Amino acid sequence: MEARLQQLNKVLQPLVWAIVLVGLYLSSLYNYLLYHSLAELFSVVIAVGVFAIAWNSRRFLENNYLLYLGIAYLFVGIIDLAHTLSYKGMSIFSGFGANLPTQLWIAARYLEAVSLLLAPWFLRRRLNPVALFAGYSLVFTLLCLTIFYWRIFPVCFVEGVGLTPFKKISEYIICGILAGALVFLWRQREEFDRMVLRLIIWSIVLTMASELAFTFYVGVYDLSNFIGHFFKILSFYLIYKAIIETGLVKPYNLLFRNLNLSEEALRKRTAELEFANRELESFSYSVSHDLKAPVRAIGGFARILASEYAGKLDSEGLRLLQIIRTNTDLMSALIDDLLALARLGRVQIKKSLVNMTVMTNQVFTQLRADTPNRDLHLTIGDLPPALGDHSLLYQVMVNLLTNAVKFTKSRPSAIIEVGGRIEDQENIYYVKDNGAGFDARFIGNLFRPFQRLHRSEEFEGTGVGLALVKRIIQRHGGRVWAEGKVDEGATFYFSLPKNGA
Repeated sequence: MEARLQQLNKVLQPLVWAIVLVGLYLSSLYNYLLYHSLAELFSVVIAVGVFAIAWNSRRFLENNYLLYLGIAYLFVGIIDLAHTLSYKGMSIFSGFGANLPTQLWIAARYLEAVSLLLAPWFLRRRLNPVALFAGYSLVFTLLCLTIFYWRIFPVCFVEGVGLTPFKKISEYIICGILAGALVFLWRQREEFDRMVLRLIIWSIVLTMASELAFTFYVGVYDLSNFIGHFFKILSFYLIYKAIIETGLVKPYNLLFRNLNLSEEALRKRTAELEFANRELESFSYSVSHDLKAPVRAIGGFARILASEYAGKLDSEGLRLLQIIRTNTDLMSALIDDLLALARLGRVQIKKSLVNMTVMTNQVFTQLRADTPNRDLHLTIGDLPPALGDHSLLYQVMVNLLTNAVKFTKSRPSAIIEVGGRIEDQENIYYVKDNGAGFDARFIGNLFRPFQRLHRSEEFEGTGVGLALVKRIIQRHGGRVWAEGKVDEGATFYFSLPKNGA
């Protein structure tokens, strides 16, 4: 049904406009003043409509071309209205004659041409609409004063003689300005919907044709005057099609095109970043894997020296050898952690229902066995089951509970609490301890790789554990965050979607 209506509209619209144009032509034969008034009032209505659309959509327009033209066309329309009312035979402005409407015509066309020339400059620049409106109001006032009050605007038409050189030259200058507007508009063509751009270009071309037609008439009712107004009607009709009809019927094409382009650019950039990230992960994995062999060799030779040549080394030599062993162990741990980070991007997640209570007990039992001299107390609250990769979530719990044990080593008794809750569309879990805590000012560094908030002399580690936690949870579609105070413990949270998405 909708397709048929669109097809019918495509047929009816040209037919209606053909009837309108024929009617205008017949009206010119009956009464040229009637034809002129209809033609000019049509352009005035379009101009005011362009302003109304632009002004009321100014808060969400991403480029200012439409807004600039809207404000400009309001004042062009007002001058065209004055031109209509002052036309020969209307008998509204006494004491001016046929020169007045011609002066107003030239003033309006200069204003229109210069506005079309300047408008593309504001496509990507900020525009203060109030200041622009005030500026055009000042220009409009000055033009009115030069024409109506001071009467210093150049003469454009002399009864019985015709157009003055100033008027004819002005028409050619206006055509030149419009040609410049076309060039600038074409250079910024990527900022426009293709159909809108085409309509505006043809509108400017027809405006130029109209100006050229107005260089030939001698009497204000001459044929060239009729043709000039005919072209002007077509020009303003195309502006109507480009801005008013598109703005009302297809606002996405006109008002949100930049947003659409931004989304496309963002998608392309995201794809590029994902590819670069995969390349970086592959590189990190390869380099880390290759570094393990020489580090292992250095550590092995250091152990051989310590066991077989210890008697040949003095105390300083043994101290330096111990430094080598300590640093190779640290480097080996860093490489292992880097491999783990790189491997995360290559591991395929296999989701299943995970009993988080059982997993927590398994991890804590192993930690208690690894630290038999520590007084560790674990409290497990309600832990909703999770839908995720068992091995990866096991790593999450290992890292969080290991941190809790590590950062409570200065406490006589380590109090660790693990709990959870169901909230909206996600399950939230937490691991809380009574350990060293952290300074909340540096919380942004907590989950970054190789970032440490405590001195290595106090707490061993590479600073990768929490980064691993964040990567794993993000791959599951969840999020991580933390709370803590210095010497008052810390709580680490992570969430997982209830449906595992």
